[in-house]
Amino acid sequence: MSTLELVLIAVVALWSAALVVTTTLWLVTRRRVLTLRRRLDQLRRPSPRRRRLVPTPTQAVRGAVGTAIMVKDHGIGGVLRGSIGELAGWADVERPDLVRLAALDGTVTILFSDIEDSTTLNHDLGDRAWVQLLTKHDRIITHAVTEHGGHVVKTQGDGFMVAFGSPAEAVRAAVDIQRGIAGVRPGSRLASVNVRIGAHRGSAVHRDNDLFGRNVAHAARVASQADGGEILISDSVLEQLDAEEFDVLESRAVTLKGIPGSHEVHSIEWTD
Repeated sequence: MSTLELVLIAVVALWSAALVVTTTLWLVTRRRVLTLRRRLDQLRRPSPRRRRLVPTPTQAVRGAVGTAIMVKDHGIGGVLRGSIGELAGWADVERPDLVRLAALDGTVTILFSDIEDSTTLNHDLGDRAWVQLLTKHDRIITHAVTEHGGHVVKTQGDGFMVAFGSPAEAVRAAVDIQRGIAGVRPGSRLASVNVRIGAHRGSAVHRDNDLFGRNVAHAARVASQADGGEILISDSVLEQLDAEEFDVLESRAVTLKGIPGSHEVHSIEWTD
C-alpha cells in the first residue's frame, strides 16, 4: 500500500471520528435544549395548586359566603346574625390586639356591616349574579373605608369588620356606604340591597385583659340590632360626635346578649 493511500485512509478515519463526535455533541445539546424548554414551559404554566386559587364564580361564592349563609340559616343564639356573628367570633380569636389603629386615647371604633336577607338574595339571584352584586357592594364599602382612614380587619361573605381610630370617621364612612348603596342607578342589582351597619367604641387592649374581645362583641351586637338601611351606634360612639354634624333619628333601649343590663343604641340620619 502506497504512502498516499495510507494518508487518505488516515484522513477518512479522522473525518469519520470528527463526524461521530460532532453528531454526538449535537444530539446531547438538542436533548438538553428540549429538556430546558420543557422546564420553562412548566414554570410558565400555573401549577395545580395555583390554579385552584382561581375559583369559578360558583366556587367563589360558596367559599366566600357559605359560612355566612349557614350562620344565617341556623342563627347564633338568635342575636348575632349572619356574617356579623362570624366576623366577631374570628376577631376575638385571631385579632386580640389592634393597638396600632387606636386613637390617641387608646380606643378603637369597630364597625360591622352586612346585607340584610342576603341568603334570600343569593338564592333568588343565583351564584354568578350574587358574586357580581358582592363585587359592586364591596367596592362601595372599601372606597368609603379608605376615604375615612379605616382599616378592613376582615370580610366574611357580605359582611365587613372595619376598625377606625376616630369615631366620627367611622360614622362618616357608614354614611357614605349607605348613600353609595342608595345612589346606584335604577335597575342595578344593588337597588334591592339594604345594608345594616353598627359601631361601638372601646379600649384597644391585649387579649390578657379580654377587653378588646368584649368591645368587638359589643360592636357586633349593636350591628345585629340594626335594620336594613340603618346605622346604629352605641353611647360610646355618640358621645364623641359633633351634634351639629350628625343627627340622631331615634334612640332605643336594647338588650345585648352576653352584656349585662339595657343599652342605648342610636340611629344616625344619613340621607342627603
